[in-house]
Parts: sequence; structure tokens; C-alpha cells
Amino acid sequence: MKINKITTGFVIQTFDTETKKYTAQEFVAGDHVEYETLDGSSIDPVEVGMQTVEGLEPYLPFDMVQPQDMVEK
Repeated sequence: MKINKITTGFVIQTFDTETKKYTAQEFVAGDHVEYETLDGSSIDPVEVGMQTVEGLEPYLPFDMVQPQDMVEK
């Protein structure tokens, strides 16, 4: 079964007014997380084996590609 983990948060983007370009960005995760099936129904991650009763689950970082690494098209 595939489920979606939805993490509420915000993105901070740093803009350089001299070069007129973005220089960095990062995602800051909030505390609120929801889990749902691919059709949008809420689901308990413990019941499907993704998360333990202690709240532990596999970790996946919120990496964002930085502007200097982006290829201009």
C-alpha cells in the first residue's frame, strides 16, 4: 500500500538584491503531519506499519535543490 505523508511547513528563499538572483532556499517543517491514502482518505500510519507506536518511522530529509545547482534553460 502506498500512503502520502503530508507535512505542513514553509519555505524560506534568500534573494540577493545586488545580483537580482535567489541564492538559497530551505524548507522548514512544522509539527503538523497527516497521513492519507492515495485517494485522499485519512489513515493511521501505525495501523499500516509505517510508524511504530512510539512514533518512529523511516526518515527522509526535506532536501531542496539550491539555485546554484539548477540548470538554466
